[in-house]
Amino acid sequence: MKIITMAVIASLLGVSSSSWAGYGSSIGMGYISKTDNTRVYARSTGDEVDETVKKGFPFIAFESSAVISGVMAAESISDGRLHVRYWKNGKDAEEGENTAWIDPKDVERFSFDCCGDVRCSGIKAVIFKTRTYSDCFNVSLSEALTKNQKTVSESNAEIEKLKLQLEIEKLKLEREKLKQSETK
Repeated sequence: MKIITMAVIASLLGVSSSSWAGYGSSIGMGYISKTDNTRVYARSTGDEVDETVKKGFPFIAFESSAVISGVMAAESISDGRLHVRYWKNGKDAEEGENTAWIDPKDVERFSFDCCGDVRCSGIKAVIFKTRTYSDCFNVSLSEALTKNQKTVSESNAEIEKLKLQLEIEKLKLEREKLKQSETK
């Protein structure tokens, strides 16, 4: 009966059926900026930049049509940009909560467990305290950042290995040149 009542109310308010598809989902979507100076846009179109953020800055997917019903942390793309929620300080609503748009190429996706939050907002509202990211979002964010650092470390180690191999090859070539000059 509760679901039927919600469906009737949603249809009266014009909520699309696609919003219902993820309702009660246990997985939300988050993003991490890949580089410093990642642009955060005011709209899904145009060049107006609200601000730029540093590498590793967190965002939560924001499906605005699911505000009334459904999973809010579901990926929503319009005009090639991702719709997101975030806080300017990257951790809580002390400086205000924002919605904006980012280019998918500028971020890395990660999923997070909604931990029983039916709306799956990725945000918890602690009574008499500033809103912050949910514990489950923070755990997944931390894991994604750790994974990124490990990948960077492995990449750096591979680069160092290649540099050493290049130096060895240079030394071999010089040794060959010396041998050739001695034989002449």
